[in-house]
This record gives sequence, C-alpha cells and structure tokens, in this order.
Amino acid sequence: MRILIRLRAEADATYNSTYHHKLRGVFWSLLQNTPYGSMHGDSTAVTFTFSNPFPVGPITKGDNRRVLLASPHTGLVETIAKQLDPGDEFNIGEMAFSVVDCSILTVDVGEPGEKGTLRTDTGVYVRLPQERWDKYGIDPDYNAEQIAWEPDHSISLFLERIRENLEWKHDQCFDAYLQNVTPETELFSGIERLKTYPVTVPVSSGAGYEYMHLVSKWRLEYQVRNEDHRRWLNLLHMSGLGWRNSLGFGFVNKVEP
Repeated sequence: MRILIRLRAEADATYNSTYHHKLRGVFWSLLQNTPYGSMHGDSTAVTFTFSNPFPVGPITKGDNRRVLLASPHTGLVETIAKQLDPGDEFNIGEMAFSVVDCSILTVDVGEPGEKGTLRTDTGVYVRLPQERWDKYGIDPDYNAEQIAWEPDHSISLFLERIRENLEWKHDQCFDAYLQNVTPETELFSGIERLKTYPVTVPVSSGAGYEYMHLVSKWRLEYQVRNEDHRRWLNLLHMSGLGWRNSLGFGFVNKVEP
C-alpha cells in the first residue's frame, strides 16, 4: 500500500537532491506516539520507503509537488494519512511546504501472464559485505568494511544480492516462505541500468558526519509467472529494492502504458 501526498510550496527554494534524511525525519515524526513509532531504529523491521519530492526542479512559492510513501504495513500507511490535514506544515529541510491533500493507493503488477515494466525512481543501494568479498572476487584498493555494487561488478551479482535482500524482507512480512521461485534470473525477464551516481546522506541528526551511498537507477522488465511471483514483485512496490529503503533508496514504480 502507498500514500500520495500533494504539497504546495510556501516559499521559493532551491531543490535539495539530498532530501533523504530530512524527509525520513518528517515521516518518523508523524509516526511518533503511534504503535509504529517503536519500529524506528529496529534493524529487523521492514518499515517504509518513499519517493523524491517530484517534479524535480527549482521551487517557486505556490508550486505543487508530490511525495509517495510505500509500506508493507497497511496500518502504517493509514496512520500517516490520518495525521495529515490540509494546511499542515510539511517541511523537508529548507524546502517549506504545506499539505494540500493525500490519497491512499494500491499498486499491483498484474495477474499471472501479464507483462510489465518497473522503474526505480530513486537510486538502489546494494551492499556487498566484507565477509563475502572472496566469494565475489572483490579486492578494493581502499579500506572499508562494506562497499556498494557498482558497474565494474557483474549484473548477476546485483541480482543475487537483490534476491537475498527480498527473501529477507519476505521472511519479515509474511508467515509462509515464498514458494516456486527458483533462480534469481527469473525475478525479471529483462534488466537495464540507467545511471549510477553518489548520494551523500547524514548518518544521523547531530552526528557531524555523512555517508556516501553509491546508487543506481534501473528499468526492470517482468512477466508474472504465478501468484507467488506476483506477491514477490508486489513486495518490491511496498518495501523498495535493495538496502536503506527507509532513507528513500530503491523506490519502485510500475511504468504505465
């Protein structure tokens, strides 16, 4: 489930492409003192992911912008919707907005047999932990405990890590493990990398340092094989692709004809 939040700019502003930390803070403040507030900081919880404020570009007072938030928890989305009233402040750092309205949406990849395309409208962060470097044949020329997938690594490695991450999310969100999905190459029928770029995000408020995430945007073709595969792909819409989704990385949209 997801929520579309429509916003109106309250002042002229420069569009801040490193909005991630501030926008995450807005959502957690809305969830504070609700049953979902306890999920903040829980590394075992699949919480939410969100889009960038769109459209991208310089902001003039009175402009309209939109933000999407998605979560596998229906109650979390409904809780945020109930907290938002027209006219409420919705400030993303120096970008000052007020709420116009919001709508709850559902997205489905389609019934078995249907073909479609997914697009990651925010960058996907794929973590490659140090204990797996020998297996991957990775020997970085700098000191690090973990690195991110980059174009020098194989697409098969990207797909392997995406699958592992999605399996973990499925375990957290569903009682029964997903059946009838075999090799990771069957998750998508086609994959195209659109761009790779760095995003710098503060570690936490007041921490005094930032962490650079190397992320990539992708176009992903699929054909739904069965109901299990459908559930798998729909989970991408609700939880995001890859890691650090609660910072807004890996937000997935279905490309409509």
